[in-house]
Parts: sequence; C-alpha cells; structure tokens
Amino acid sequence: MSASPLAPPRESMMPTERTRADRIAGLRTTLVPSRDDLVDLGLTALLVGLALLGFRTVFFGWEWILAAVGGLLLGLLVAHVVTAFRLPSVVTLLGLTAAYLLLGGPLAVRDHLALGVFPTGRTFRDLAAAAVHGWKRLLTLLPPVDATVTLLALPLIVGLVAAAVTYTVARRRSHGYAVVVPPLAALALTIVLGTLEPASLIAQGVAFGLAAIGWMIVRSTRSRAPLQNGAGRGARLGIGTGLLALAAVAGLLAGPHLPGTDGDLRRVARTEVVPPFDIAAYPSPLAGFRKYTEPNDAKLFDTELMRITGAPAGTPVRFATLDYYDGGVWGAGSRAGVDSPDPGTAFQQVGERVSARGEGKPASLQVTIPEGGYSDVWLPTVGQVTGVKFAGGRADLLASRLWLNVDTSTAIVPDKVGAGDRYTMNVLLPTKVVRDTLPASLSPASGNLTESQELSFLDAKVDAWTRDAVSPWEELRAVAGAMRNDGAYTDGGTKNSVESYYLPGHSRGRLARFVGVTQLAGDDEQYAATLALVANRLDIPTRVVMGAELPEGGVIKGKDVHAWVEVQDDTGSWIPLLSKTFLPDRNQKPNQLQSKTDEQKIGALVPPPAGVNPPSVLQGPDQAQNAVNLKKPPKKLFDPSSWPAWLRFLVFYVLLPLLVLVALYWAIRGAKAWRRRRHATRGTATARVAWAWDDLMNSAKSFGHALPRRSTRLEQAAALHRLPSANSLAVQANALIFGPGTPEVSDADAYWKSTNEARGDLRANCDFWRRLRSDIDPRPLFARGPETPGEGRRTLPSFATLTRRTATP
Repeated sequence: MSASPLAPPRESMMPTERTRADRIAGLRTTLVPSRDDLVDLGLTALLVGLALLGFRTVFFGWEWILAAVGGLLLGLLVAHVVTAFRLPSVVTLLGLTAAYLLLGGPLAVRDHLALGVFPTGRTFRDLAAAAVHGWKRLLTLLPPVDATVTLLALPLIVGLVAAAVTYTVARRRSHGYAVVVPPLAALALTIVLGTLEPASLIAQGVAFGLAAIGWMIVRSTRSRAPLQNGAGRGARLGIGTGLLALAAVAGLLAGPHLPGTDGDLRRVARTEVVPPFDIAAYPSPLAGFRKYTEPNDAKLFDTELMRITGAPAGTPVRFATLDYYDGGVWGAGSRAGVDSPDPGTAFQQVGERVSARGEGKPASLQVTIPEGGYSDVWLPTVGQVTGVKFAGGRADLLASRLWLNVDTSTAIVPDKVGAGDRYTMNVLLPTKVVRDTLPASLSPASGNLTESQELSFLDAKVDAWTRDAVSPWEELRAVAGAMRNDGAYTDGGTKNSVESYYLPGHSRGRLARFVGVTQLAGDDEQYAATLALVANRLDIPTRVVMGAELPEGGVIKGKDVHAWVEVQDDTGSWIPLLSKTFLPDRNQKPNQLQSKTDEQKIGALVPPPAGVNPPSVLQGPDQAQNAVNLKKPPKKLFDPSSWPAWLRFLVFYVLLPLLVLVALYWAIRGAKAWRRRRHATRGTATARVAWAWDDLMNSAKSFGHALPRRSTRLEQAAALHRLPSANSLAVQANALIFGPGTPEVSDADAYWKSTNEARGDLRANCDFWRRLRSDIDPRPLFARGPETPGEGRRTLPSFATLTRRTATP
C-alpha cells in the first residue's frame, strides 16, 4: 500500500521540522517530573497544606481555602519550572511575583476584576497593600475575619512562598533535614497570626511531625546505597516506620501533659498587639443625654432619629455600652473581658460578618438615618451583632472603619453615621429583658467594675434605702424602688426656669448633689449612673447602656432615647434593666428646690476636681469642652499623605520597586566584579590562574551552558561549543598549574586578561535575556574555590566560607 501524500515519510522531514520535534521532545522530558520529584511535590503539598490549616480559625467561610490552595499549587508550579530548567533563584522570585499579581485577583481579591477575571489597577493596588500592610491589619481585626476582605491575599502569599521555597530546597539540596525548615517556618507564622483557639492539634502537631520525619527518612535513604545483601533499604524502612509509630503514640499520650499545652499559656501576636484605636478619643454619649430631651437647643425630642425594621416593638436599641467609670463619666472601657476571644483588646475592626456569641433569636434588621436625624460615632446596634453591611454612597468608607466590642456589642464608626446612611444588621435578639419591674429574685454574679473609685458618698443614702434587705439583689431592688417611687424627673427646664438649677452630668460631684438632698431630681443620666454605681458598691457587676426603646412602627425619636443598666447574672449573661424599673414618671417634678443648708452639706461631699481629663469624657451641651487643639498640622511637601493618589501610586508602586530592582541589579554585578578583582590580584600566581578558570566556568553556567560536574578542565572546555578558545585556555591553565616550575605573576595577569576576553565572547553570543540572567545570577558569589597542587583548597576564601568561618567558634 502506498503512503498517503498527506503524511511524508520520516526521512523526508525537513531539518527545521526535526529540530522543532526534538526541541519539543526535550522540553517534555525536562518538564515531566521524575519519581523523586513527585515524592517531593506530594510531601511539600502535604506539609505546607497542614501549615496553612492554621488560618481555619482566622477567616470565615471557605474562600480562604481557595486562596491558600491556589497559592500552594502556583508556588509548586513556579518552583518546578525553575528547578527543571536550572534557572537562578531570582527567577523564582520574579515568577512568584507575576503569579501573585496576575492570579491574586481571581483567587483572593475579586471585587474590582474586569469581566470577573482580569485584574485592574485597583486589583494591583489592593494586592500590593495587602502584602505590605495586611499583616498588621489582620492582627487588629476581630477573628474570624470576614472572607470578603482583601486580606485573603495573605493565605495566598504564605502558600505561594512556602510551597516554592520548600520544593526548591528539596530539589537543590541533597541534605535530608533542610527541607523541613520552610514548612516549619510557615507553620510558626500561621500560629502567630492565629487565635487562642488552635486550628487542629492532631493535624498541625501529630500529622505534621510524622510527615516531616518521614520525608527526612526518605531523602536520607536516597543518598545511601543498600547493604551488601540488598536488604538495607527494607530494614531502614522498617526502622523508620517503627520510629514514626513510636513518635505518634508518645505525642498522643504525653503531648497533652507537656508545658505550654494549657490554653492559658498560649500566646499569639493579636493578644500582644494593641490596635491603632483609642477609645478615649470618643466622648461618652451619656454625658450628652440632654440633647434628646425637651426643651433643648438641638430640638431632637420630637425629631425622627432613625427607622429600624425587622425587630419587635420594645426591643432595646443600643447606642453604646458604658462599662468603665473614672469619677467623671461612664465611658466605654479600653480592655476586653476575660471571656473575650482576644482578651488583649476590646474594640477590633470587623468585616460584614461577625462570629456569633451568646444566645438569642436570629434576625435581620434594616436601619435608615433620615435628614436631620441621628449623627454620632456610636453605631446603633441591637442584641448580639453577627454582621453589618452598609449601603449608600459612603458604604465602603463606613465598612472599612467599623470597630466592634463583642463583649458589649458596642460599635463605633469614627467617620460618624449620619443623614442618608443605611445598613443591615444580622443580630441575635435578646431574650432576657426586664421592662417594668425588677424580679423578686435573681442570681447576680459577684464583682465590681468601679473598684478604684471613691464612692463612699453613696453609703448614707443606700443604708436608708436598704434597711430591710438581706441580699445584694434585694438591696438593689430596694434602691431602684426608692428611686422610682420617691424621686422626681427633670431635664433642667427652660433657661430661666427654676428647674435650670438641676445641671447635667454624672461626675462624683454631680451625683453627690443628686443623692445628698431629700428628694432625688434628675433624668436618665443621673438615675442610671447612680444605680450602676450603687450596684457595683453592692458587689453586683453593672454597667450603663445609652440607647432607645424601639416604639411601634420602628421610628425612633428623641423622646424614645433612654439610659438603663445591665447586670451580670451567675451564668455570665448581661440582663438589661430598662429605665421604667428605676426611673420616675416624666410628669413627676421636684417638690422644691434645694435649700442653702442642703447645698452646704453636699458641698463637703464633693471630691476635689481631677487634675486631668479622664478618658472617654464628653462634656454635655452646657459644659465646657476639653481644651484640646483639634487643628491638623499643615501638610508638607514631603508628607506622602498630602500627595494625590496617582502620585502615591506612581512613587510607591512603580518608581520605588524599579529603584529597588535597579539597586539589586548593580549590587550583584558590583559584588561579582569585586570578587573577580580580588582573586585576580591576591594569592600566588598558581591560585590566580585556577581562580581565573573557575570564574570563567561560573560565568558560562550563568549564561546557560550546561557543564559536567566533577570534571577536568579539558572536559569542561569540550562542553563549551560556543567558545572556540575554551580548549586552548584549559590547556594553558593546566600547563601553568601542573607544569614544571612556578608561574610568574605576569603569567597570571595575562591569563586573567585572556579569560576576561573569553567571557566577553560568551556574552556577545547570548541574547538580552541570557545576559540579564547572568548579570543577576548570585551563584558565582558563593561558588567554591579551586584546588591547586601542593596548596590545598583555594588561597582566598569565598563568601560562603567567610560566613562559615565567622560563625564557627
């Protein structure tokens, strides 16, 4: 049968076609991993994957897994290609950078992709910002972090770098123990960035240790020949398996009893890092309570502050929980409670989702702020917050600046919420709320939030109110009943009325006047502040809440704003005691003004004024403001914060990286030139000649020429097909080194000149990219020196040897 005219015989193929086919076959042979390569790939993926498991407690959802696994696979791919073609390590760095920038968008930062796939300028900025500033921001965010934020780039970076470095070390270092160092570093990093809750003790402890030991055994076995009878490999395998089993059993049995396994001893970075947030910079809303009353200059009493849908009427809406009294004001504390997942900090930044804590009925609430309504840094919340999503023109700004205290469900937005802002809250509605009267019995916790304060001015009044009570809770009920039944309500009246005598505030001096007269007279501010101090005086942990009670229809006005207290029961839950349980009716006005005699008695009880303003102090509308210079310093030319966005991007993300790369390029070239010049001018003439040949061979390797290892100079010269003078230079070097007599210095100088000319020929026969690769290849700096007869190894040490000698005691 005749051959098809469409398929020419093998003999008729053109030389160009054969060359292309051979090139493709050679490329396939180079890239296909061997059995040892596959083993190293699998164990690299296993160890780095176990290290990345530490992010399980740091991020919400499954999106972080996609970023981490994507980074791991990309790192393995880049490292395999670089090691297969024996490219310099700097190519690995460039490949990882390109993979991160090009594929980091689809894997981690997907908000601003073009067509949902291609990265944009905003994507590059987010990736660069995450790589530089993301580590610190991760430690200041409340874990688990919402997976929709750009910080998903961090698992991608760890997986990318750890996998690439581990596999590169495995393929380029024959030592069996060096391969476990990079995954161990990745494991330590994920633990440091993690939480107080371990991700998995079995996976990151036992499994990681077994895999690491097994890999070291496998690599050590490769470099050893079997014993005489051929059974050595099996014997070593059995011994290794036994050791692994013994280590696993010992770890499982003895591990839980070793030092450091106690949860109280676990230390992570986020418990030691103080977030860049100062709660003392934000005034307590309780001190400004009267702007919601009538009459007042703000005229908010009958003004719509906000509209809330999704919650039943009567639900407490929290503006702020105030759990710290400094003698001047009830304010938000700057430390978290002992039950907090991160007890080092109170307020932490959060994303759209927050880990649920406590019990309650799940609900989704919509909050809308109308024109002329609520405007403050304190974000109104309900119950336990499990998620906040903003809408409107300032959604991105508010979302990026949301801070939350999970212990108190108090949220702050430093840029203030105001007219036109909208947000959706996912919450757990409270189930324990005391609305009208206090229960006859309750089991409160024991503790005091005001231990350092002098509150003896309350004792006389409390003793008079609690004569028949036998328990702290009964005493608190008696105090609340006396306030409600015998007290009077006043907001200070109009400017010239007789009630203007009753000033706002709840400092020790103001509360001493409040309790020091025959009839209590004040508003929610004084009553709630006093009741909370009395409860703590009775050893019942109590805090003040500023907020509103949701009316029918969900429209909150100024008249719905109140202050109440929360007490902690013996289960650790905080129970709201709403204002009706201790506040007199608004229509119950004071019977008479304080007499001069009462005023003189009270004056002796007022403590001296504080020398400095306490934290979280807000003077009310009728009080003087803090003497703080609020003017911003003038912007300077060299202050990057005053530059436009395009200039900052050009300087920090274009010019600065280019300058770093250029500086690195010339640093490597300069170091190699210095090393070449040093070996050409120092040592004996024989050593100089030997160094000249070795330096030429190192340059040839940098240009991409494959030279046989542990070969003679003539064999190396035969492999340099593109350098005709290589053979004569090898013969000349052998003659000078091994010939009779000792060469002169002039002979060594002439030989260096010849090798420099040969190096120039090598460079001229290469394309631009090979020359660039040779220029930035750092391997010649650490190459081992030559041996010369009768002199031992090199007369001048290499950089690597100098480092070893310095480190050797």
